Amino acid sequence: MIKLERKEKPEYLSNEKVAELTERFKINKKDTVWKHTDIHSALLLSSSSKCAFCEAQLQTGTAYMEIEHFKDKDTYPEHVVDWENLLPSCKRCNTTKGTHDVVTEPIINPFDTDPKEHLTQAVCRIYFKTQLGESTRDVLNLNDDRLLRLRFETWNYVINQVESIYYDMERKTTLNRRERNKLANLLTSCQSDRAFSGFASTALHQSVEYTKIIALLKNHNLWDDHLELLHTSSLNLILDCRT
Repeated sequence: MIKLERKEKPEYLSNEKVAELTERFKINKKDTVWKHTDIHSALLLSSSSKCAFCEAQLQTGTAYMEIEHFKDKDTYPEHVVDWENLLPSCKRCNTTKGTHDVVTEPIINPFDTDPKEHLTQAVCRIYFKTQLGESTRDVLNLNDDRLLRLRFETWNYVINQVESIYYDMERKTTLNRRERNKLANLLTSCQSDRAFSGFASTALHQSVEYTKIIALLKNHNLWDDHLELLHTSSLNLILDCRT
């Protein structure tokens, strides 16, 4: 889970339309008033087509986005189409959270709260720093077997790539743009628009080989502003290691 920036609400959700849709839902709880293309598209854009909770990629294969009502729509029907109450979610997280009451037992809304302040990690598992972090982890079951496997695959990919790049560079006496571009590609895979970017970035920045690669590229005048930007952006995503 990473911090997300909420986009402007779609023009479709004017005050008048929100009032109309809310009233429709209160009359008929089976009326899926939140299902509209403009809402769907705006939510996907806000999370780079990822689940706001687990960072799984959406709209690929069978992983379609579901609109999550942070405050449960049955308990809080007045918020059924409030823009601040809608999140892009995978089916797993939407189903797992279910009708959990975030008012009586709060969990992290990554649009409003930076998860890094409340969550930590070790061996691809999520741990907590605070009560809010613990509730979030447990309510969303963020350490289930499937998520652990996907995180490990991401982590392992990054480590394999960074080690391959480093040992290839170490054998050479002269480096060129090819080595620089390999690292740029790896850094790109650790940006916020990629699945499980928090864990990918953490794997990269914890790697001793990555630090050595930076030094080698700087020594050969191949470290540039673009790499620095990718480096800084990924560094901002890392999760603290559990102590």
